[in-house]
Amino acid sequence: MSLRALSEKTGISFSHLSKIERGEHIPSKPTLRVLAEKLDLNLDDLFIMAGFAPEKKISSSDLLYSNPDPEELQKVKIIDKITSEFHEADLMFNDLANMTPEQLEEVYEFIKFKLSKK
Repeated sequence: MSLRALSEKTGISFSHLSKIERGEHIPSKPTLRVLAEKLDLNLDDLFIMAGFAPEKKISSSDLLYSNPDPEELQKVKIIDKITSEFHEADLMFNDLANMTPEQLEEVYEFIKFKLSKK
């Protein structure tokens, strides 16, 4: 599907979609909701790819059933750990999904350390 066709289908501007595609802009949650609805995609998958915590908690049985890439599974677990303990994290770190598991662990440890100093 072309960006123009996607723009017509979703009502999201061509230029906005183009910036998202080129990695110049991280889509907002409302934008992801529209894309998921209009393209019949899993919203939580889009949230994770954009660096947001999923709305539906992913159970270990869901993860085993879907058999994801081990690194992606590790990233999902760390993102979930960060956002469940530090609720404002997805507002602070829109690019969590672009980090490596090691970077995510560092973010988690840093937030934990900073909050322990309060």
